[in-house]
Amino acid sequence: MAERFDIERVLDLNKWEILQEKIATATDLAIILVDYRGKPITRHSQVKPFCRLARNHPQLSVYCEKCDARGGVEAVRTGEPFIYRCHFDIIDMAIPIMVDNHYVGAIMAGEIMAEHHQEQLEQVLNLSEREDVRSFKAQHQDLIDAYPRLSLTKLTEVAAMLEQLSEYIVTEAIKKDYLVKAYKQTLRIAKRETDDAYPSTEDTADLEFVREDLRQSLLEKRLTDTGIYQAKNRTLQPAIDAVFANKAAHLDLASLAELVNLSPTYLSRLLREEFGEPFSQIYAKLKIHWAEELLSSTELSIAEISDTLGYLEPSYFIRSFKKIKGTTPLKWRQSLGK
Repeated sequence: MAERFDIERVLDLNKWEILQEKIATATDLAIILVDYRGKPITRHSQVKPFCRLARNHPQLSVYCEKCDARGGVEAVRTGEPFIYRCHFDIIDMAIPIMVDNHYVGAIMAGEIMAEHHQEQLEQVLNLSEREDVRSFKAQHQDLIDAYPRLSLTKLTEVAAMLEQLSEYIVTEAIKKDYLVKAYKQTLRIAKRETDDAYPSTEDTADLEFVREDLRQSLLEKRLTDTGIYQAKNRTLQPAIDAVFANKAAHLDLASLAELVNLSPTYLSRLLREEFGEPFSQIYAKLKIHWAEELLSSTELSIAEISDTLGYLEPSYFIRSFKKIKGTTPLKWRQSLGK
């Protein structure tokens, strides 16, 4: 069984809490980061008085954690932020954090009321028949009445913003952790093969070279003999197959998302997890990978290869090739003795 990803291992929680506090202040939302069980792993930013009392209550706090967990699970099921009502009829939202297609936690935000039509939102835990819940709410109704109010449209916009922010921050943290591990492994392998196969870790410029070389080799590592990439996440295979089957086209995320019945945003996240970097970057590298194959195995001209791979202009193809390979297609071909 694969080891469960520990988000606390790669995310700097101190830095996250600083950012979390600033977002909470700007949006009037209370925000907290929870693990996959709904257990908090950061301090609660801008927690409102009523919710502070409830979450510190020895019996009622468990219901808050259950709402957090159920909200997170529903967000994973739908593949997008989930805005809902808790057992006290207060609005919260769950923004899922996914790693290798597994739910590892969520950004929980809310402690707010809607200006209108609050009843349209799903209530994930209905405890209206419990006397302890009813009496606690009635006792502190004045605190609930003081909660900020936002329109449902504004709540949706805030949820989308938090989703984009969390995707970027967590992905960058995971990539950093992965690159450090992969780099160390590369150095161990290189040391066995040759003492000077890779530069010293003291040289930052050389480190960037190794990282780029590593990212390129990771792409090629999973290419089969037939030239088809075998996805670790099988959900992505139809989209990746479409890219390989249409080398002369430039397929966008919206088109690929339709093939796998996912939203473009969620597909983007899964592709980033698959390749360790944005799909736009890996797509550009794929084009150059195919260009290398044509340069080495055919007599096609640079312009013909550019057309074959769907570049608008040969000059753009040449610039793209040089950006990734550090040399022009012609010089690269000449280096092969052709």
